[in-house]
Amino acid sequence: MPSPKHSVQGNWRGQYFYSSDPSNGYGFEAVFVEVSGGLIEGNILDDGRLGEAVVGGSFSFPELRFTKIYRGKHAVKYQGTMSEDGKVLIGRWVIPGAQGAGTWRAMRNEEGEDLKFEDIEELEKDKEEARPLVAPMKGNN
Repeated sequence: MPSPKHSVQGNWRGQYFYSSDPSNGYGFEAVFVEVSGGLIEGNILDDGRLGEAVVGGSFSFPELRFTKIYRGKHAVKYQGTMSEDGKVLIGRWVIPGAQGAGTWRAMRNEEGEDLKFEDIEELEKDKEEARPLVAPMKGNN
């Protein structure tokens, strides 16, 4: 059984980036709920025009995989890894059958904490020096 710090359940604040424009991020808020046996459900609210989406997938520390489906719109496949301290998620996303793909990152949004993306950038830099962030996406999940 994973330790509480290795649970994806809770509130997250993040950004996603298109491969074609990696310097311009789009914000989002996510809520993940661990249902059972590593399955997760949740909601994401994008800061931009796409709005609300539902998510379903799986989590087994440190790997996270889920599909985000915008209400009445397209689906996006996500894959990521959780930091050892359980506070950061970093990964890749792709829109199946389309030209869209990129990266994403999120920090756990604990009550009373201010999120600082500079902290994520430092963690990304450290991980890049140590090993690749995530493996290429495989399969349907």
